[in-house]
Amino acid sequence: MSPTNSSTDGLEFSLRNAILVVLALFTFHLGRGWARGLVEGNYTIGIFGLNVALVPIVWLLLVIREAYF
Repeated sequence: MSPTNSSTDGLEFSLRNAILVVLALFTFHLGRGWARGLVEGNYTIGIFGLNVALVPIVWLLLVIREAYF
């Protein structure tokens, strides 16, 4: 039996956020791999990868701050 007052508006919003978080984690993983260039001496790719890895972290922190604080 399903409740009479069911609403799927929250489900769509959660699914969108879940997809965005997965894409952010993939971007972080990709940037982390490129950031290894700093250790290996390839500074151009390393700095680019560091920026690519930090952008999703900052975005997630801003989303969490907006939602809970």
